[in-house]
Amino acid sequence: MWLISQHYLTVQLRKVKGHSNDKANDQADALAKRGRYSLDPIIINHKFFHRSSLALFNYNHINVIDRNLRKWSNIPIQSRIFNMAMNNSSLSPINYQITYGDIDWVYTKQWINFNPFDMPTSSKLSSIQSNKLKKSTFTYPTGNILKRNYPNLYPLGRINCTECSIDEDTNAHIGLCPSHHQSITSLLTKFKKKLINLLRKERTSNISFDIESRINNSNMFKVFPDVLDAARLPDSPDQIRIPREQPWILLLHHLIPRDLAVFFDNYFSNAVERSRFLIQYVTDFISELTTITWSSRSRSFKKWEKSLDITLKKKKHYRKHTITASGQASSSAATLPSTVAHKRRSQYTRYYHNKVLPYFKQKVNFDVFACIRWMTCNFLHSGSW
Repeated sequence: MWLISQHYLTVQLRKVKGHSNDKANDQADALAKRGRYSLDPIIINHKFFHRSSLALFNYNHINVIDRNLRKWSNIPIQSRIFNMAMNNSSLSPINYQITYGDIDWVYTKQWINFNPFDMPTSSKLSSIQSNKLKKSTFTYPTGNILKRNYPNLYPLGRINCTECSIDEDTNAHIGLCPSHHQSITSLLTKFKKKLINLLRKERTSNISFDIESRINNSNMFKVFPDVLDAARLPDSPDQIRIPREQPWILLLHHLIPRDLAVFFDNYFSNAVERSRFLIQYVTDFISELTTITWSSRSRSFKKWEKSLDITLKKKKHYRKHTITASGQASSSAATLPSTVAHKRRSQYTRYYHNKVLPYFKQKVNFDVFACIRWMTCNFLHSGSW
């Protein structure tokens, strides 16, 4: 394109049928085969070509295709999936942490996928990973979510935390609950010393200075009651933000904070050992942190449910008991004019969820014609491009 624009050339494109003894096309196929079987890889880095490249493939004016297509296509596809996940309203409590990069997503992925058992699959592993995913996406069944799912089973109004009895029982509240402050402070002191001893004993990096002072100055192991109390006051109705000054709260939701990951990055040069020691440390840390927060909250909440005669059996058969009422509602909806029914159906599309729902995503503009058929082996012959 640069040659065409610089030399004012007139170029006409003509489609040629493949394998039809066309001289130029056969030459192109021969060169492609030579490149395919060549032992020397052809590496093209577009960053070193400034206004001098003969041609570079560009995808939808978003990114330059500068490597193996399957590996390259993973970037925009995974970026889109990740962006849609991060825009989910259920993650609004950690909006600041997502925006400012306070979460280490590489280690978080390793931790959520970590299998502590010898077998690759098991019911116990599924339960553990389900627990991690629900807490990391702030969809663990706390009072507000149970109230949403079983509106006729729980009392009217909001369900307060059964330990502090002050704020609403939500996923975001667990790290802010004042009843946990003292026990969390003691636990952070314990694991601060454990990290100092670990880095002194097992470090493989040449960096050895300031281990103790850096850890002591980190907010990772400090509790600020004033900051936590201020965070309990929502920015807007029903919206609480977890404070960035307290990165240890992220561990309650199985998210690895950068404030912790940076110590392992700096003092362990080998990636395998770094991940191994991090996972081992985080396993013990989150286990004890869960015991004094989530487990304590679960015991008091179940006791409260028992006082109201709310049992697991009633939750299990809740839909069955309410099917009659929902059936009557659907039959009454059937009598509505077709135009009204059509308007209600049109509120839901593949990439848009009604904001009446508890969790929704913003509408995403998606260009269907720009999709890469990245599952095929031969991209250039997979269709019009």
